[in-house]
Amino acid sequence: MPYPRRLAVSLLCAFALAGALPGDASGDDDLPPKGQVEIKSYAVAGSSTPKIVARAVLDVPAKKLWAIVSDCAHYKEHMPRVLASELVKKEGNVHTCKVTIEMPFPLSNLTGVTAAVHDESEAGMSRKWTLVSGDYKFNNGSWEVKPIDKGSSLLVYSIHAEPNSNVPQWIRESAQKKTLPDMFDRVKNEALKLP
Repeated sequence: MPYPRRLAVSLLCAFALAGALPGDASGDDDLPPKGQVEIKSYAVAGSSTPKIVARAVLDVPAKKLWAIVSDCAHYKEHMPRVLASELVKKEGNVHTCKVTIEMPFPLSNLTGVTAAVHDESEAGMSRKWTLVSGDYKFNNGSWEVKPIDKGSSLLVYSIHAEPNSNVPQWIRESAQKKTLPDMFDRVKNEALKLP
């Protein structure tokens, strides 16, 4: 894989996994076409870094998708380019997680500790995190899973993150837009392995 592509893939994973912004991240009311990942970028007041929101309707039950995206302790097994992942502590519905993402040479690997609030109901589940410490200026994001009908679910991922290292904005945006569909495929495939 050429270096710029490896860098882009690594950056996306780093932004995606080391840790949501308050409010509903589900985006527009209209659902994206089944099986396609819709990716949108939103300006954030006071920040030059946009928030990225990706959504897809998947033929997977919500509880199976939730089992994958809510389990930060096993991101190493379920998510791309994760070198290490652990649940540091759990207090009520707040899960503090530490995740290390592998970065290509000459960049250093990125580690982030995030505090994620988990909410679960029949209407859906969400994992919304904020940065506690690590190799980021900020890292806020969420996974949301909403049941639609007989075994289909809306999976929504949002991220607003920037590492401490100086990475050009165009590389970050390119990484996110090119690799988010692959991440959604991985989550779907891991969820389908569950009983």
